[in-house]
Amino acid sequence: MRSNLCAAIFFLSQVVLTTQTTVIKIGHIYYFEAERAVMQMAYEDMKEQNLLPDVYEIQVITRMGCASYNASLPIIFGVKEATDLYFKENVKVFFGSPCSEEAVVIGQMAATVNWNIPLIGYLASDDTLTNKAIYSTLVRTGVVSQNFFAQAVTFLVQKNGWKKVAYVGSDALGSTLNRQAIVPSLTSAGVTVYQMVIPLSSTWQSVANSKAIVDLKANARVVFIMLNSEMNASVPFMAAAHSLGYTEDPDFIFIIISSQSNFASRPWDSNYDGMSYSYLREAYEGAYIIRVTGQDFATVKKFRQRLLASQQYTNPIGNDAQIIPMYDAVVLFLTALNRSWADTRNESLYANGAVMFDYMKNVVYQGFSGKVFINNNGDRIPSYEFVLLPKQVDRAYTVLMSIDATRLNGCDPVAKGNLCYPYNITVTDDYRSVIWPPDHPICGYRHELCDNTLYYVLGGTLMAAAIGIAVIFYAVRKRKQRLIYLMPWQVPLDSIKMLSSGTVV
Repeated sequence: MRSNLCAAIFFLSQVVLTTQTTVIKIGHIYYFEAERAVMQMAYEDMKEQNLLPDVYEIQVITRMGCASYNASLPIIFGVKEATDLYFKENVKVFFGSPCSEEAVVIGQMAATVNWNIPLIGYLASDDTLTNKAIYSTLVRTGVVSQNFFAQAVTFLVQKNGWKKVAYVGSDALGSTLNRQAIVPSLTSAGVTVYQMVIPLSSTWQSVANSKAIVDLKANARVVFIMLNSEMNASVPFMAAAHSLGYTEDPDFIFIIISSQSNFASRPWDSNYDGMSYSYLREAYEGAYIIRVTGQDFATVKKFRQRLLASQQYTNPIGNDAQIIPMYDAVVLFLTALNRSWADTRNESLYANGAVMFDYMKNVVYQGFSGKVFINNNGDRIPSYEFVLLPKQVDRAYTVLMSIDATRLNGCDPVAKGNLCYPYNITVTDDYRSVIWPPDHPICGYRHELCDNTLYYVLGGTLMAAAIGIAVIFYAVRKRKQRLIYLMPWQVPLDSIKMLSSGTVV
């Protein structure tokens, strides 16, 4: 009897042990309220797909961050919140902060020997975060990477054979970081870049009346525009260029850089300074956009509908494209968690930042908007599209070129690192049908090569000389006649006598 009781107790203890779950406490430093809804939606989706091992439960503790964009918060408030979450809430995994100035600090703390916890970023775009000597436990699913964007722009410029372009930027941080990446990349590729930088607060009138836009025409015809991360910021420049007739000049090519989109990213539909929609549409017709793949209107609309159905949440500010990487970040962590558990059966391994980093890098998986490629640095490699805005501008853009992230088959990232992730460039028939104007106009930027002034001067000189010669000839001839009349030997007229017919003298 005693032995049977002991056996029963042992069996029950085993049942308790095998059904006990490990609670993973995740700290989430957020800025947009929608981030929390997206995180919950992703977690529920992955749980339905059995991606989360049964031995784990997830508990998410959220804190507000991004003090630089919230005047009510003290500086780097998100860093303080992350510290409190680690020490007071015993958090062992971090998502965020979405803001770079906080992410660079939290990333350093997460990588210290004392912490050594996984950190998953999804919006922070500071390229210093690629330094794995410092941020050794950080992976990022964000698509805003200035270095990768610079590569895409350089591919585009080289494909079209352009040797001189212009970059129109502003004093906004997003534009500054983008310009600081793109200009050196183009310069190193042998491309001359003329830079025009204006205040983000500029009106179209101030741009149109500025010397800068006149100098732009005198220096370039291929023009990249990025006044801020969202392409609606391009309106003042495009309206100014249209008012000066630049957009109707077939020698000009305007390419709008869009690193982030929102649900209403259609500047031609903006109510800008009293301008009619038709006027703005004329300004943008025939322009081009280079943008991150997966931020098109159809994908963003699908995401909004999915978020509403799953969480009964509609993002009021429409920046859905910016927070789609939040969904992909959850999928990445749970995928790595699943693999680590399958490989080791170690329930506490999730808290080891160095080990989890190895599980999260060099992976390819399905995200919300398509395949996600995480390279050897733990950074996402975005794909890009080069599209044309057609006549009668609408939401259906014409794709001309795709610059897609890939991973070479059979390539070992341990040996070759990021060389295993080249870009694959594909052009469409619509691209092939475009007759691209040269980056240097036939007549020159100032029309100096087709200037007829010299011919006019020469023609005028020759005509003046001919007239002068004729006048001189006439004057000389008249003078000779006058001299003949004054000769002393000439017969006076009164001495001449006319004889009648038949008279003999």
